[in-house]
Amino acid sequence: MDLIRLREVTKEYRKRAVLQNVSLTIEEGDIFGVIGQSGSGKTTLLNLIAGFIEPTDGQVVYYPEGSTKEKDLHRNFSQIKRHIGYTPQHNSLYPKLTVQENLWHFGRLYKIDKQTLTTNIRNLLNFTHLFDYRHFLSEQLSGGMQKRLDLSCSLVHKPRLLILDEPTSDLDPILQKEIIHLLQEVNKQGVTIIIASHHLESIENICNKVAIIHQGKVHTHGLMEEVRKPYLKDHFTIRVRSVEQKQLLIDKLKVLPIQKIVDKGNSLVIYPSNIENTMANLLKIIKEENLFLHDLDLRRPSLNEIFEKITTDAAN
Repeated sequence: MDLIRLREVTKEYRKRAVLQNVSLTIEEGDIFGVIGQSGSGKTTLLNLIAGFIEPTDGQVVYYPEGSTKEKDLHRNFSQIKRHIGYTPQHNSLYPKLTVQENLWHFGRLYKIDKQTLTTNIRNLLNFTHLFDYRHFLSEQLSGGMQKRLDLSCSLVHKPRLLILDEPTSDLDPILQKEIIHLLQEVNKQGVTIIIASHHLESIENICNKVAIIHQGKVHTHGLMEEVRKPYLKDHFTIRVRSVEQKQLLIDKLKVLPIQKIVDKGNSLVIYPSNIENTMANLLKIIKEENLFLHDLDLRRPSLNEIFEKITTDAAN
């Protein structure tokens, strides 16, 4: 079910378009990644979805829980904002307040009653493993703990949608993994998540959908596999052990829908018409003929490789 939809959204500052004709749909349960170079418009997109700024043109709509009737997000922001949690790139904590006091402060902003807020805070402290540090000032916490507290403050009112801008920035790889795991657990509890990040490996590991923004426009978006599909290799390489094995493979592969086979001595480069069908048949041949291959190169392109190709092609 749809949760947020952007229809041909443009945002201008001083008559300069930061985002142009952006159309996206975020569905309930998504972990939606937003990637792009610095200055591409990622943070502006998050601020539009969070309701902090209004589009110059176009519309951002929101679907209330259990309803297919849309509401304009900005016109109804006073009712909708309690369903949105936002974690900016830089911590929004109060350094001279304790962990518990920070949570109380942000919870009271949403006018949550005392009993409910007490329960929410206790659950969050346990969930983020901050219970033993609840009386520490936030400035006394490590970087990883501060990130966990910042995330907790965004979740204290139990939002439907959590928006995060660079949630793993300035963290070492181990702490990045901790935050990613925490977000996966949050998502399992029914919270839809939108993440903008430069850490493409993290985005690839956690997100089911992604939007790649380049120069203020959405270059491509959708399910991770759909975004990857146009960049899949149109060929694969097999390294063989012997001339006899190579000839056997050539004879077997010729009956499959293959455009051409290039013989490179100790390897064969295969250009199939249907790579998935050919791979399935190749595995069957290997099993039936009891073959042993040195190497089979059929890597899926990483999100980083796709992003580099998009930005490089656009620059040329």
